[in-house]
Amino acid sequence: MPLDETRFIKIIQELIKFKSAVSRLPIKAESWEEIIWASLVFMYGQDKIEWDPQSHEKSIDLKVRIDGRTFRVSAKAGEIKNDILSISSYRLTTFNKLPDMLHFIKEQHKNFDFYLICARNVAGRYINYSVFKIEARRMNPPWFGKEKNWQKTKGGYELKVGFGFNAKIVFKMSNQLWYYLPLKYLTKKERIVKLSIPRKDLGGGLIEFLKGRF
Repeated sequence: MPLDETRFIKIIQELIKFKSAVSRLPIKAESWEEIIWASLVFMYGQDKIEWDPQSHEKSIDLKVRIDGRTFRVSAKAGEIKNDILSISSYRLTTFNKLPDMLHFIKEQHKNFDFYLICARNVAGRYINYSVFKIEARRMNPPWFGKEKNWQKTKGGYELKVGFGFNAKIVFKMSNQLWYYLPLKYLTKKERIVKLSIPRKDLGGGLIEFLKGRF
């Protein structure tokens, strides 16, 4: 991809710090999309980036046009606990049977090129953020879409033990798909940002802003 990843990483880090300075709330889905949008617009210009926070286009959150090519991004916010990255994904209430759900998931992963995931981890006095850039195929490998690799449980369907990561389809959450990715499944190259922010500093920028005006 002709994305200037080195510059993108630096800008993303600065915007995560800025966003944390003006809010005590952690970075989640909508704010994460906005950070990606701002970074790419700054780098390539408004006319190169397509983002509609109200859009319901399946799987795709942002489109980036660089050098005559369009790259489609799925933005996700997640959480890391015990070295496991968890993220929520599709709601599958339209489908009654597991094969139909798995087929839908497979087809959706053809609609975009890669995930950009911002994952948070609260540890003591710090909130730690990691950003992962993961190709779509890594989240839907061939074994993921095979019905024999899933089992029905009391709460839904669950990927059997022994694969690269775990996943669940939870009935009581509108058949929502959840991913549970061990950090060891993800490569060093896929983890493009890692930074820590003191929790005492969250939202401090709001107070400083007011001090200069009142």
